[in-house]
Amino acid sequence: MRSLSRDILPLAVAGGLIAVAVIAPVRAADKAGLKPATAQTINIGYVNGVAYYTPQADGYHVVATLTVAGGAPIRVSATLQPDQVVSFSVPGAADTAESIVQITRHGDAITLTNPPTRLVLN
Repeated sequence: MRSLSRDILPLAVAGGLIAVAVIAPVRAADKAGLKPATAQTINIGYVNGVAYYTPQADGYHVVATLTVAGGAPIRVSATLQPDQVVSFSVPGAADTAESIVQITRHGDAITLTNPPTRLVLN
């Protein structure tokens, strides 16, 4: 008869370590966020679109393409230096708050704040 502590427990521990070895890199990649030139969906009230950035010699070029209900798109771009922010907003109805998206550069990372979530684009 098998002993729990001698035969089965080491196999369970080994299985757990293998699971951690497989899952940990995937979770670390999730926390690292998106890479440059990778589009991120943004929603600002009734305005939808995508935003991405590319590192260039003169700063990080941020591009957002926005549309209202599938209408003609508008593209907006900005070059961000460290600790600079660009924001897009849509006014709310009477007595309600506006909807806003902020794209901020912190050092080498770009953060897109689109309440209620916060996404890192680097």
